[in-house]
Amino acid sequence: MEYYMPGPEDTLWRKFVRWRKHRQLPRPRFPRAIQIQTDSRCNADCVFCGWHHTKGSQPQGRMDEALFRKLVDECGGHWIGRISPYLMNEPLLDPNMPDKIAYINKRRKFVTKTKINSNGALLSEGMSEGLVDAGLRHLWISVQGYSEETYRQSMGLSLSKVLGNIDKFLEIKSRKKKDLPKLTITTLKTTIVENELEYAKKYWADRNVRFKIHQVDNRSGQDISHLGTVAPKLRRNCDLFLKQAYVLYNGDVIICCHDWERTVVLGNVGEQSLYEIWNSPRFLELIRQYQAGNFRNLKICASCTVT
Repeated sequence: MEYYMPGPEDTLWRKFVRWRKHRQLPRPRFPRAIQIQTDSRCNADCVFCGWHHTKGSQPQGRMDEALFRKLVDECGGHWIGRISPYLMNEPLLDPNMPDKIAYINKRRKFVTKTKINSNGALLSEGMSEGLVDAGLRHLWISVQGYSEETYRQSMGLSLSKVLGNIDKFLEIKSRKKKDLPKLTITTLKTTIVENELEYAKKYWADRNVRFKIHQVDNRSGQDISHLGTVAPKLRRNCDLFLKQAYVLYNGDVIICCHDWERTVVLGNVGEQSLYEIWNSPRFLELIRQYQAGNFRNLKICASCTVT
């Protein structure tokens, strides 16, 4: 779903016409999705990821359980589409991730889905059992290479271990006769792995696993142009901050999942509600500045590119 920032001239009728003509909705009063960083760390060292460059320069930690529950409780009072307990991290570093998924499912409205993105290295048998039993809706696993050499070059992990973990996860789902979590494998189309993508398509098709290939972006300023397979272009008309909220382990709300250096902090959910931060005059003014092409207070947006 696409969203836009309505102006004071946008009457209810004009909003309806825009929906009919362009299938665009005005920015909601509460985010349609939220990513929550329950632990800020990652066990991989992916060459295309901001963690690769900022892990030693930013404070790290794990979210307090009371803060997590406060945030989930607030989300449970709204018609939010997705709650994802991960953000710029490896979610399975949190040993209590199944319990967190279970709590979200206890508090959420029926329309709310749960989803995490993982590298799969910590998807042990016990963790797989826990995620299945907790009712996680979507599990996306990033596999960036299909030989030990390219995989280590891309991610710094063991391919054979990850593929074994995925096989065990699928076996557990089958044994328990569960349809969830729905598994999706993702691979970035980089110069490192592009020659292995046809093999990857067949590998996952043979296992009846959904497979998606994504393009490289520069994570708002990181120089990874050598990894892309097509020329990068500046990202404009971005609507991420019109629909999704991003909460760090300490409660800080940042403007974007690409803001690895945490340059734009909008507020803290330990001190305010997410609703208050989402609708704050400062946040709304930053959005208007972006749409006017003014990046003085949004330097990460000025250099953000996609391929």
